Amino acid sequence: MSTNLSVVKGAYEAFQRGDIPAILEVIADDVEWRVVGPASLPFPRECRNKNEVSAFFKSLAESDDIAVFEPREYIDAGDDIVTLGFVKGTIRSTGEAVESEWIHVMTLKNGLLTRFVEFFDTATRGGH
Repeated sequence: MSTNLSVVKGAYEAFQRGDIPAILEVIADDVEWRVVGPASLPFPRECRNKNEVSAFFKSLAESDDIAVFEPREYIDAGDDIVTLGFVKGTIRSTGEAVESEWIHVMTLKNGLLTRFVEFFDTATRGGH
């Protein structure tokens, strides 16, 4: 397993146990962090630094109760890592159940995440 893949897997493990500070430790000060989706998403769609990424995680926790988060497949291309996974949870404001497969595309430099792009089925959020 490459060092970059180890970093990514460690970040997912930190997310699963709710350890956002551990995730922030492996994010570069200048990061491109994007969630591809409509402006109606209740969490930030674009972040440029650790403070904004921290706010992303706070907004995500406030908007969604995530019951299942499963990274299922990794594609290791050196500095670029692609992860295919699945998420299932509830939108806190409506009680609506949501689930979607997702894709994360990441770039790492010197062991730090410099780019993170997430794609998921935003239609499962019922227009949110």
